[in-house]
Amino acid sequence: MKNVITLLFLLSAGSMLGQKQVVSAFNANKTGDFASAANYIDEAITIEKAALKDKTWRYRGEIYLNIAQDSALSLAYPQALWTARDSYKKAQELDVKGNYQRELIQSIDNLSLFGEQQAFKAFKNKEFLAAAELFDFNASIGSILLLEDSTSLPLRWRNPEGFLFENYVNNAGICYEKFGQIQLALERYRTCGDRDFNTPMVYLDIIRLLRDSNLEEEALMELTAARSKYPREQSFIIEELNIYISRKDYDLARSNLRLAIEGDSTNEALWHSLGAILSTIAEEDPEISYAKYEDEIVMAYEKAIEIKPDFFDPNFNLAAHYYNKAAFAKNSTNDLWKPRMSSQEKTILENMEREAQQNFESALIYFKAAHDINPSDIETIRTLRDIYTITKQEELRVEMDALLKTL
Repeated sequence: MKNVITLLFLLSAGSMLGQKQVVSAFNANKTGDFASAANYIDEAITIEKAALKDKTWRYRGEIYLNIAQDSALSLAYPQALWTARDSYKKAQELDVKGNYQRELIQSIDNLSLFGEQQAFKAFKNKEFLAAAELFDFNASIGSILLLEDSTSLPLRWRNPEGFLFENYVNNAGICYEKFGQIQLALERYRTCGDRDFNTPMVYLDIIRLLRDSNLEEEALMELTAARSKYPREQSFIIEELNIYISRKDYDLARSNLRLAIEGDSTNEALWHSLGAILSTIAEEDPEISYAKYEDEIVMAYEKAIEIKPDFFDPNFNLAAHYYNKAAFAKNSTNDLWKPRMSSQEKTILENMEREAQQNFESALIYFKAAHDINPSDIETIRTLRDIYTITKQEELRVEMDALLKTL
């Protein structure tokens, strides 16, 4: 009997000790002595009786949130926010009757609000790893709150267009990317994609990161998956085009652009890109390919100019196309000329000279347009000077010479 009485006494003493530590923690917290409060409450959770009460964990969450908000004390407790979160979560688990459900949800949201402030502060100070970890922290808060009945959540978590959780995850990805933790960034972006947040742009973030990491095959796999979800998304088509160009896979690039133009025929950039790609293909095999693609090259540049007349690049490129043709014809006439020529040879020479003149005139139209769009472009001015020299327009040649001296 004596042993039983002793055991009961010990249990009672342990229970009293746990209660005493909880009360001491509560009082210290109330007076602002958060460090003492933390010591008391951390001791209390080691005592089984106290550790089984939701009240103990609620107090602990409140104490550590106060520590996190104390700029001086928080340095000694760098994990205070995370400790507060875990404590409130434990309190939720022990509050089986839901007596403190709303209070706990509000406390957890307060944690998120403070964590959000700290995350943006760290980001502003370019402390990207700290910012990423804090955004991850806020996302973990979201994981807890989104398990709740939505009617009991604070308003900002109920807004279906708010996407608080996804915003936190996305921001964490941005910060990890800036810090150079590419795999962690990719994981965050993929979570956003899985939850249909910031799509399709988040897929572009993933693809861009993979390309920057020289993982083009993985980037193409991501593009394939993204295109299956968004088959007409122009940005995916253009990104895929960039990959094909970097790999010099011009045929696939051309097919890709034509597909893009089918989806948006009023996009001058797509038409210009098609012309540029076809020109590149032609340059790869000029004897065979140029004649094959010439009409399409001209058409593509003309279409871009038709849509946007003040678009410098297609004006310059089309001018260069005609200039190169004229120069080729002019050089050919020089090669063909000789003192004595048959009538047939003279006819061929005259036709070539006429062709050169016509192409110089066409080039002049588009170089003038390019010059009007960008009057300080040196290459345009130099080429205009050369054309005026060839076509013996002395006044205009002198004007271009003078203009070059001012730049």
